[in-house]
Amino acid sequence: MGGAYTMTNERQHLSRRTVLAGLGTVGVAAAGAGLGTTALFNDREGFIGNSLAAGSLDLLLDYKATYDGPNGVEVLGQQPTPAEEQAWEDQFGGEIDYCSEDGQALLINGTDIPVFGLDDVKPGDSGEVTVSLHICDNPAWVTMSGSMYDNLENGQTEPELADEGEDTDGVGELADHIEVTMWYDPNCNNVLDDGEVVLFEGSMTDAFAALEAGIGLDGDASTPEFDPVPGASTYCIGFYWELPVDVGNEVQTDSVSFDLVFDAEQSRHNPAVTTSQGEGFEPFQQSSFARARYGGTNTWELAVGTAPGNADEADYTWTSGATVPFAYEYDGVGSATFTVDSVTVADSIPAPAGRFAFVGKADEATVTVENLALSVDGDPISLVGPGTMTASNDDDGTERDIQHLVVNTSAAQVTQPFTVTGDLTGTVQGDYDTSAEEGIALDLVFE
Repeated sequence: MGGAYTMTNERQHLSRRTVLAGLGTVGVAAAGAGLGTTALFNDREGFIGNSLAAGSLDLLLDYKATYDGPNGVEVLGQQPTPAEEQAWEDQFGGEIDYCSEDGQALLINGTDIPVFGLDDVKPGDSGEVTVSLHICDNPAWVTMSGSMYDNLENGQTEPELADEGEDTDGVGELADHIEVTMWYDPNCNNVLDDGEVVLFEGSMTDAFAALEAGIGLDGDASTPEFDPVPGASTYCIGFYWELPVDVGNEVQTDSVSFDLVFDAEQSRHNPAVTTSQGEGFEPFQQSSFARARYGGTNTWELAVGTAPGNADEADYTWTSGATVPFAYEYDGVGSATFTVDSVTVADSIPAPAGRFAFVGKADEATVTVENLALSVDGDPISLVGPGTMTASNDDDGTERDIQHLVVNTSAAQVTQPFTVTGDLTGTVQGDYDTSAEEGIALDLVFE
């Protein structure tokens, strides 16, 4: 297996105001007895020596990567290298200020990219990398993302061919069989301890599907609130992989290559809304909706209102595979507008009460939402977490794939005027049922 962890940082400048005010007053009064004496009153006031200084946001990384293979547990790489054989995980919480000039010199900042690569992984092997994030100086919303850019078959050996049959697409099976766990590792000890919060558990294929959308990192996973990562802090994420011992010959010669990326964005004056993905319908009761559905026997393709049958409706001609923009706007006083590719519907709705969700439904088709953006009362709101949603089905059965993406807005936000925009792609397959009313559809559902 070949793998590359690409760890980058984003440096951003933000407004931090430090105002130094000096107040000076001068008053002179003279009075005296005798002819010709004068008194000249005067006053002077001012704010002297003022300054404004921009603060900073700097994300730096360090890591420790291990491999449990034929020679037992080996350290593949780490930074910083422990002084005097001190364990990497024992360096944190000590005397080193990693946000100081000397401390930053020990860390990864920019193009110093660690490489984690193995080319002879066997069933039963495993590995782990713990990434330590340092936010200097201000608190930030942090998102972990990634991509698996190679998933290769690399030809087939005779036993591999016997196990899986002849390969027709060049895509390997290794990523489907590798099991991945990602978690918050507050003590930075490279181990998933009891009580530590798991971010993801599943196959490597599914892990990078989640990472492709982006995973927001909670600054304090011990509380129910979603917090920014504090400034001047050390914060660790664990990533463990294992190829189970009972995996068969179908993974022989296969390889995967992937990147991990961390992005930081200031949290001050930048309220964030978190998002979360799930399978099935949205987990709350709806007060209003908007819908775009594809062809079939429908009498309409676009609608917005309180419920089907009590909504404004319009016709829309879909083009399979085309990506088109959409926008949903609420005016803050009871009217909603839904636009897909310049076709608009509008209706009266009750004020939303909190969260809203995108729900994708697909049978012999795929529907994808991406490039989401949210603004409230004209101000852009950061979305922390997955920013895409895909529902896809190709099982030749009657079941639809239903996926949802929840946007965790508050009632205070969505009772104001707000707009959510994005791109919508609907693709039907050759065996798509053209008579299906909702063989492919996208709903926006509001609490």
